[in-house]
Amino acid sequence: MSPRGDLMEAGRVFIEDLADDNVEIDGQYGLRWKEDPTQYKHGYKFRMKITDATGEITATYWGNKDEASVRAVYDSLRVNSIVRVVGTTRIWKGQLLININPNRGGLVESIDECSYDIDDLIPRTARDVDKMFSEIIEYVNEIGDGNIRAVLSSILEDEDLSEMIKRSPASVSYHCGWIGGLLEHTLNVVRSCDAISLLYKSLDRDLLLAGAILHDIGKVYCYDVSSTISESADGRMLGHIAIGSNMVEKACETLPNFPKALRLKLIHMVLASHGELEKGSPVIPSIPEAVVLNRADELDATLERYIKAREDGNEEDIFRYDNTLRTKVFLL
Repeated sequence: MSPRGDLMEAGRVFIEDLADDNVEIDGQYGLRWKEDPTQYKHGYKFRMKITDATGEITATYWGNKDEASVRAVYDSLRVNSIVRVVGTTRIWKGQLLININPNRGGLVESIDECSYDIDDLIPRTARDVDKMFSEIIEYVNEIGDGNIRAVLSSILEDEDLSEMIKRSPASVSYHCGWIGGLLEHTLNVVRSCDAISLLYKSLDRDLLLAGAILHDIGKVYCYDVSSTISESADGRMLGHIAIGSNMVEKACETLPNFPKALRLKLIHMVLASHGELEKGSPVIPSIPEAVVLNRADELDATLERYIKAREDGNEEDIFRYDNTLRTKVFLL
């Protein structure tokens, strides 16, 4: 399902709708990143990634031999701002791109940020965030361990934090990279962990559900949402695992006589959620519940990539290569 919902409007060109070669476009997009100008045969060029609520695409500005003029255009563009792009689509080695050639009427320029609709530029979950959050609370209320339930309640009952949870993306673009994506991903992981707990009765269901609810809680401080979704300073310098484990530890400390072993397990669930040191976890899982959480977390993120690759594939293609998965996804 497209994250844009009912965003289609007359005259608006969404990235999702760009498919053909040599199509002229004139639209407003978010600027996710830009690369320094480099020299090519006819002058100087630079690449950029532009985004809207339906996707992202790479655009290249093909300037002339006046390096200073190309650099002036480059310097005028601010990452995570809104730009107007006038250019032409091009299919190169099977990939759709946008060429911006000023000699042929192309341009890229910053525009007044008051002149755009945020819903056109930032994708959001197609699911009802209030209903998803209510389902999370239902899981909390099912937890029998009063200490675990108290930790979860102290975090989720914070009104400001709960609104951040409903709005936060789960990533910039890897998976659930849209408004409400964190909540959507969290609920998927909670449901998976709950189902697995029915198969393996020896698992501590209360601990497992708590870990699933809290494993990415630090991401509420890791992303800035403006004209694009970008990594925040906290996200870059600290990371969601460190932030989240600190949030859980502080919540435990506010509760009198909180069991030390349980505190250790709850923090461990967050720290070990990526499963391997190479994937960002400072420790590997040391309890079965942490193993389940890691697998459920990875499953949701990976499955989304496979499903999206299949949905985005062209009818005439047999496979679609996904750069993140580093494999070809069979489409037939």
